[in-house]
Amino acid sequence: MQATLIRFGPELFIELKAEARLTGVSVAQYVREAVVARMAYTAGLRGDPRYQASGDGMSGDLRSAAGRARADAARVRSESSAVRAESAQAKGHARHLHERAGDPSRAQR
Repeated sequence: MQATLIRFGPELFIELKAEARLTGVSVAQYVREAVVARMAYTAGLRGDPRYQASGDGMSGDLRSAAGRARADAARVRSESSAVRAESAQAKGHARHLHERAGDPSRAQR
């Protein structure tokens, strides 16, 4: 995955965080999915054949692109969940070590 920096004004970022939270995804995932939707929309407007709907309302390429985007989103959510669980486990382990070492100031965090 490639990383990039995107700047938002404070009001827009507050709204973005709220929408992402309501959707149940991170801000980064929300932005990724919005980019995919925008790319599909603009490609469809300019007549890109990969985004032209067939009689059933969706082309095979569009269906597979949407499927790949959903699969990528599910994978990223799963990886994020695993990282959060790993972090919680490490925090608990550190707390336990501090308690055993008799460092109450660190054990209470």
